Amino acid sequence: MSIVPQHYRIYSKECNVSLVKNILGFTALAILPLATQAITVEEFSKHPQFYDVKISPDGKHLAVLINTEGRKTLAFLETESKKLTYAVPASKRDQAGNYYWVNNERVVAQVQQVSGRFERPGSAGELFAVNYDGKKSKMIFGYRAKKGIAYSAYGGFLLDNLEGDDRHILIQKRELNQSGNAKPRAVKLNVYTGKERRVKTAPMAYGGFLVDHSGTPRFSAGTDEEHVTHVYYTEGKGEDWQKFGEEIKGEYYPLGFAEDNNTVYVTKSSNGGPMGLYEYDITTKKSTLLYQSQLASPSPLSVDLNQVYGIRVDEDYPSFHFLNKDSLESKLHQKLVASFNGDTVRITSMTADRGKAVLHVSGDRNPGEFYLYDTKTNKAEHMLSSRNWLDKSKLAPTEPFRIKTPDGLVLNGYMTLPLGKSNNLPTVVIPHGGPHARDYWGYNADAQLLASRGYAVVQVNFRGSSGYGQAFKEAGYTQWGAKIQDDILLATKYAVQTGVADKERLCIYGVSFGGYSALQASIKEPDTFKCSIGYVGVYDLPMLYEEGDMTDATWGEAYLDKTLGTNEAELIAQSPVHNIDKLKAPVLIVHGEDDNRAHFEHALALRDALDEHKHPYEWLVKDKEGHGFYKEENIIEANHKILAFLDKYIGH
Repeated sequence: MSIVPQHYRIYSKECNVSLVKNILGFTALAILPLATQAITVEEFSKHPQFYDVKISPDGKHLAVLINTEGRKTLAFLETESKKLTYAVPASKRDQAGNYYWVNNERVVAQVQQVSGRFERPGSAGELFAVNYDGKKSKMIFGYRAKKGIAYSAYGGFLLDNLEGDDRHILIQKRELNQSGNAKPRAVKLNVYTGKERRVKTAPMAYGGFLVDHSGTPRFSAGTDEEHVTHVYYTEGKGEDWQKFGEEIKGEYYPLGFAEDNNTVYVTKSSNGGPMGLYEYDITTKKSTLLYQSQLASPSPLSVDLNQVYGIRVDEDYPSFHFLNKDSLESKLHQKLVASFNGDTVRITSMTADRGKAVLHVSGDRNPGEFYLYDTKTNKAEHMLSSRNWLDKSKLAPTEPFRIKTPDGLVLNGYMTLPLGKSNNLPTVVIPHGGPHARDYWGYNADAQLLASRGYAVVQVNFRGSSGYGQAFKEAGYTQWGAKIQDDILLATKYAVQTGVADKERLCIYGVSFGGYSALQASIKEPDTFKCSIGYVGVYDLPMLYEEGDMTDATWGEAYLDKTLGTNEAELIAQSPVHNIDKLKAPVLIVHGEDDNRAHFEHALALRDALDEHKHPYEWLVKDKEGHGFYKEENIIEANHKILAFLDKYIGH
């Protein structure tokens, strides 16, 4: 394959002037700074310049999601000339979110809003449609669509493009309310007028749909009030839903249909381990194992909605496995993986004739690049870089490691070390949020910022993390402040034992549940860390029942009961605010006043407890910020504050 890097300028006579200036300016930024210059905090803190690129079905146009003055703008380019044909103006309130080509001329995009006091935009389920030349632009779904079309407070997102029908798409429509207990509907929506027709109603609240290749909803999965997931199946539009899964024992979830619409690809685990990929025949009720990892569960690969061609498995590095190795998508992906020097390749979109594809390529030292690939000539042309101001030669490699806990669990993690250094380093341990999330190999802005300043970074997927099977996830239930923290401390000791970390220069820093862990691990082993940074953390576990949005959902209280436990004495024993007397590490608290998940009351309670014990701490709080800062100037300030705090206690 020939990889031909090429940077494009985008021209327009009539489109948004500020957008054109912004895009024209990005090519100049591709001129990298002098080799002696370090990447600045500001450069690490900036939002991407380009979020996504997708090609139209006929290949004549590209839709690009661009950052213009802090807002996401949808722009359209001619594929060959790269000439800008139109840009949807972003307002202070509205901007574009995820989007799809629905025919050769038209794109449907989710609308994101900056509302109330929040800096971070969020979706209220509105859908906006526009042609590549700006014509026939219209809000086709949501509370601001015209009365009589979709005027009520409903949210929607795309389920299927309905191949062969250029005027309609299938969306999931859900009533917007705090509890979310209304049953979603599958609705056929006209992309020009916004007129809709109901196709199917889900059998339960919190349900989602899986659609077959004819655009018919066939599966629905949802969560009940006890936080238990149920899967239902139907033969077709006019048929009733029936409970599915009696023949497939254990945890399972349907991913997509094979071309025959009778075979469904399912991930399942009958013993609580990582989920395997199975092929399930609906007629014979026979399942066949296609792939099984002993460490990690798979996630689906697809180019078009509901057309799964393979899976991605994230053990240490990402690996890819294909359902039909002779399919065009599978052959292409295999070829691309071998051509990009270990970086991860994702196909964002392809033309209808599969002649051209847009690729997103990323890795630990690559924040993301977009290529236009010709499947006939096997040439990939570089179009855009998400963060082209970052010199990749100055970014640090991220390497995986595995450790085993005393009770036999295998933990996967990652270390990012400063360039040219590997021993006796000041080290920052960063536990991830969730806790039912996980860290992956790839570009991480926090890790790269710290490594660029001489710090080693340790991340570990502790018990309770997602992606390793239900048993691994449940091993973290009721263990937030106990065995989960033991796992984090075990990874810290591993970094010391391997000679990477200086045991006298260790700090811990986390976001959300990671912020909780930063405090709780420092309380559990008071002599390990020299400082602790909690960013939008939760610090009082009983408070989760009273403040924040967790209990707004129908299943919220059941989720907390299951994952935290109901023993109040244990919850208090695992809450940092009630155990400050055991803490030695100085603390930095970073929080948003409008955080609906880890409510601001958590930060106030922690500050009060620190004041009561006259414990040293520093404080950075921003209004209009929620669960993680969004405004760039606030991110920059927080990163400067974090670096100064680390330098003060474990720096050079």
